Amino acid sequence: MKTSELLDEILLIIREVKDDEKELQKILTFLHEEINFPDEEEFEVKLPEKYNAVVKEIASCIDAGMVCFLNTDTLEIDEFPRDLLSDSYMYKMNTGVSLDHLNLKYTQWEKYITIEPLETNESFKIMAKFTDQLENSKLRTQLVYALNNRKPFANFKRIIDNSEFRQDWFDFKDKQLQEYMKTMIELEIQDELK
Repeated sequence: MKTSELLDEILLIIREVKDDEKELQKILTFLHEEINFPDEEEFEVKLPEKYNAVVKEIASCIDAGMVCFLNTDTLEIDEFPRDLLSDSYMYKMNTGVSLDHLNLKYTQWEKYITIEPLETNESFKIMAKFTDQLENSKLRTQLVYALNNRKPFANFKRIIDNSEFRQDWFDFKDKQLQEYMKTMIELEIQDELK
């Protein structure tokens, strides 16, 4: 099973018992006793400084649903909408028209890495992390409720958009996306770092 599928199964179990304090306590106790959580220091990203210049731009593209291609030699970026890119084969089959006319730069590069938009569970984690760090208990309660019920993304957005913390959310999400991009780039260039 993929990591995202495992996470979905775990979240499903938690949602089933979300109103049962006793069951939630069992889950929490199990996690604390059985899972070895690494120290924060182990997560320190050691990305070469040259990549810092492109991290913010890639994070913005990813947030907009773009797939980014990063030339690891020149740090040039090429981006393309995820939906169109993933549907390019079907598009050609249905219309007979290839997307080759779009002249994507990355297809000419010798070395590049591909960075895709966040999966749903990764975006959810960022929303939950923002919610957890809020000091405003009323808003935190509303967001926790939104995240644990139907249509969590739409309801989270609606609550945030109508709050005084809207900009705080955007700043937080941007910072989290940049950290995520640093980690993804570091993972992709590990051979270069050795």
